[in-house]
Amino acid sequence: MGGLGWKSDDLMTSPTSLTASPLSLEQVNLTFHPRRSLSLELSTWLKRLSGRPAGSHGIQAVRGVNLALKTGEILAIVGESGSGKTTLGRLMTGLYHPDSGRVLWAGREVAGLNNKSRKNFRRRVQIIFQDPGSSLNPRFTAKAVVEEALIIHNLGSNTERHQRVAALLKEVGLPTEAAGRFSHEFSGGQRQRLSLARALALDPEILIADEPVSALDVSIQAQIINLLLNLRTRRALTLVFISHDLPLVRIIADRLAIMYGGRLMEVVDKSLLGKAPHHPYVLSLWASASGGGNNFILKGEPPDPASPPPGCPFAPRCREAIDICHVEIPLMTNFNPGFACACHRRRSPTEASNR
Repeated sequence: MGGLGWKSDDLMTSPTSLTASPLSLEQVNLTFHPRRSLSLELSTWLKRLSGRPAGSHGIQAVRGVNLALKTGEILAIVGESGSGKTTLGRLMTGLYHPDSGRVLWAGREVAGLNNKSRKNFRRRVQIIFQDPGSSLNPRFTAKAVVEEALIIHNLGSNTERHQRVAALLKEVGLPTEAAGRFSHEFSGGQRQRLSLARALALDPEILIADEPVSALDVSIQAQIINLLLNLRTRRALTLVFISHDLPLVRIIADRLAIMYGGRLMEVVDKSLLGKAPHHPYVLSLWASASGGGNNFILKGEPPDPASPPPGCPFAPRCREAIDICHVEIPLMTNFNPGFACACHRRRSPTEASNR
């Protein structure tokens, strides 16, 4: 979870006035079920033979998530690999549908939208992926990549689309002649710029950026982040930034949602970082990112998503865990409008103030 030494001077940020967004999640759960196979059955049998839990033959990627976006904010979704942050981002876009719970757009469930409404939703919520190379069609030129969404949504004439593509490429910092190139002819940073142009083609209100710089050279990362921040300001975008880089998100985000084992541990405004009664997991993350000492180093491994522990998923690694943590899932408690935490040891504002 170490950072890259980001400094606020390297990145351009701006204050925003935040109001409720039409996108929210209510008690969302999603489990991935692998195909049955001989190797899966053998693995299950060996686990049972050794006395270990065999799991439910499903990967519990997201569990019980409640979250509402605010218009114009940068919301950072933070967590270790396997915490469920990418899956949560794809649930927000409608690429995945929850097994239970609801993803709501303007008060309507995304999974139940008719074709016309779903098409409108797709225009309003777009995503850029972690690996731009694998998300771009290798047979398409840059022009075709960006233009495809305009064709699908029947927007503009051929001439208007051509002009629109040229304007988008310029907006993300690509030269006009790049329109005729294929994705393999671009560098990693240029491919991410192309992915961004594609996402912006439909003038979205919400942009979900799934670790957009983690696959790029360090020298290019600040350029892409600054481009995202500039576009967010110019276009009045709501930005969901998925990352594991704590020093970076601490600079650019308005609000942080920290995940562990498929659950939200904490949602906190940037202004309250270091002041709120943070979840023990969050304290460990901040300490590891800042070199806070051995007392905060996590021991053990993250939970197996196919066989999560009962109670709080962090309890087996938590220095503050008590008996109830191992048997009962803590509810998310709102301490004030800028801070919510799911921890039995941070159970009420009164308890928190006495700590």
